[in-house]
Amino acid sequence: MENNFIDFVSIQLAKNSKEALYVQLYNQLCEYIKLGRLAPGYLLPPIRKFAAFLNINAGTVVSAYKELEKNGYIFSRSGSGSYVAESNTSIDEEQPLEINDRKIDDPETLSPFDSAMINMSSISLNPDIVSVEKFKQVLIEVLDRDQGYAFSYQESQGFYPLRESIAAHFNKSGVKTTPDTVQIISGAQQGIDIVARALLNYGDYVFTERPTYPGAIDAFRSRGAKIIDINLEVDGIDIDDLEKKLRQFRPKLIYVMPNIQNPTGISYSIAKRNRLMGLARYYNVFILEDDYISDLSYSKDVLAPLKALDRDDRVIYLKSFSKIFMPGLRLAFLTMPKVFAAKLLNVKHLSDISTSGLTQRAFDLYLRQGIWQKHLAEIKQTYQIQFEFTLQAIAKYLPKDVHFIKPNGGLSIWFTLPQNVSAKSIVELAFQNGVLLTEGSPFFPRQTSDQHIRISFATIRLQEITAGMQIIGKAIETHL
Repeated sequence: MENNFIDFVSIQLAKNSKEALYVQLYNQLCEYIKLGRLAPGYLLPPIRKFAAFLNINAGTVVSAYKELEKNGYIFSRSGSGSYVAESNTSIDEEQPLEINDRKIDDPETLSPFDSAMINMSSISLNPDIVSVEKFKQVLIEVLDRDQGYAFSYQESQGFYPLRESIAAHFNKSGVKTTPDTVQIISGAQQGIDIVARALLNYGDYVFTERPTYPGAIDAFRSRGAKIIDINLEVDGIDIDDLEKKLRQFRPKLIYVMPNIQNPTGISYSIAKRNRLMGLARYYNVFILEDDYISDLSYSKDVLAPLKALDRDDRVIYLKSFSKIFMPGLRLAFLTMPKVFAAKLLNVKHLSDISTSGLTQRAFDLYLRQGIWQKHLAEIKQTYQIQFEFTLQAIAKYLPKDVHFIKPNGGLSIWFTLPQNVSAKSIVELAFQNGVLLTEGSPFFPRQTSDQHIRISFATIRLQEITAGMQIIGKAIETHL
């Protein structure tokens, strides 16, 4: 027996158990770490060798390690392996391992047998409003022009003409950038992962809003970072809470969504934006601005990105196109501060070499030919009707003591339930009655809340909004 595995001889996995193998392995490794049998800094066995030792599939070990990273038990170093982390439960509470097939923001949450469900969970674009014909024409134009080169690898930074188009497009909104500082990426989640891997080391502090996007929480935890959550107010981040914690923790990165925040829909006031930038400069901290859906603003007064206020290359601006383009075509970009440019580019190359060349070339034409702006106008018109109809249904069918902040745009609304009403119970009861909702607890980095639900109108018809709100309203009333 190799010395690498002496510490793991007592691990017992029951292949005939109802509990998944990776969950069994996760639980036993957790116990080893909690009991101190695996000390901080301990290098865990390589995935393939560990799988062979346990006589299981390598994917099982990958899944167990991923959950351990998510909950802060271990951290990984590229090319080095996975290490046991120091205990940081006083800062970042452990998240319970949940086996749940209904995942947040997953457009494929419903199986074919669930087609009768009213999906008020997914915030992906409704496939019925996508102009497939226009996309087909653009693809044909790209293929006629570029022939087989359309399928070749692009440089890791991205297709240069697209970087030119993006720079020109966003310069109009005050985001001063050049093709050389634009990094094309395969969706916003990859962007967050790249920034986390390029900037963060084990033990670094990261500030996030409370609540925030769960994918960002997972990415930061996977680097062994300690997450400090900052309260939100109706006009943006709580500046007093932010400044107090900046003095205490000195973070490496602040992750924010100033325009139509996910999940709350809150947009920062100009005063809050200016104060945030001032504090970031004073405490010398970088900001990752995640702009995932500001294009779907229904307000006449659309605020420019936080990046437009950046005077010292401090804001890493992350912009996703997938959410309101075609979600399966993973496409986004981020602006690269010069100090990080080489490192970000290297991490992107290690992640997937480059983003799909065909998708990049197609989207370049969307921007150059004005198709993107027409596309935005069309879907905004459709979703503004959905949005206003949803607000009317809320007023009509939900109890008055259910609170929400009216967002400036987006595809969902965040609700705070009465004190004695459990969000988990409402989500389960709604599910039993044919409505799929999103429970709020995964959006909280530390102490979770059972008082929030997110309701989306992205993929449903007006009559389904009415039916869904009636079911939700009755579910809440049964718990009052």
